[in-house]
Amino acid sequence: MSTMNVICLANSYKHYDRCIAGIESTSGQWIRPVSDLDDGRIPKNDRFIKAEEITLLDRVDIPIHKTQKSGHEIENFRYTRGAWKITGKAQVADLLRYCELDLLYPKYQQAIPYAYLQQNAPVRSLQLIEVKSFVCQKNRWDKWRGVILDEQYHLMDVELSITDPMTLEKLERGESISTHALLCLSLGQPWQKTLSDELLCYRLIAGVIELLPELEVILTEMNRIGWHTQQGQQYLSENFGKKSRYQLTETEAKQFLDHLRSLKSA
Repeated sequence: MSTMNVICLANSYKHYDRCIAGIESTSGQWIRPVSDLDDGRIPKNDRFIKAEEITLLDRVDIPIHKTQKSGHEIENFRYTRGAWKITGKAQVADLLRYCELDLLYPKYQQAIPYAYLQQNAPVRSLQLIEVKSFVCQKNRWDKWRGVILDEQYHLMDVELSITDPMTLEKLERGESISTHALLCLSLGQPWQKTLSDELLCYRLIAGVIELLPELEVILTEMNRIGWHTQQGQQYLSENFGKKSRYQLTETEAKQFLDHLRSLKSA
């Protein structure tokens, strides 16, 4: 047994309980702590784990059995009895190196055949991507779905279920979700519509980390005036004490953008 410090990138609904997953701070390894229940979900009434208090980007110490895995997913580790402890908060800039430019299993869109995953087990079922064109909408069954319009992911015609409670609560309150975000994508449990259908594992949007819409416009303006990355970093350091535009507050991002817009193109 060992304690692993995990940056939470998903704390999503799973059969009325929770599924928590993230990246181990030191190794960069994906971790999904699973219980002894058949589907591995984390019970909300577990006195050692205050699951509903853990939010995205929290750094959490979790007691893990490194030798006890579960299912076909390479990230699944059984957790041991013991308190989970929130130790701090990660920054978005800390996560950018983990963002992937391609989908896992790119030849499949909305769902991956369970048989394929079993044949290639153990397989990865979690990934982090940065999207610039993300929209949320309700389907005909009044369920919220997310659509990734970024061309590189080839999911423009696919609606993905959203299982992130915070995002769903915002949407139900009528609040908008930023089109620029980091998304934690996960594969759901095998499911089939009827007994004669193929078992499939559907892609889910398990975590949504919203980013400021100004961040992408800042990059566009930097390109317009001919600024290189180093010039942008120098300005951020001198004026805000920051190394990356991803570290800016909303006010700082708007100030930076106003400055860039005041400059003439190269």
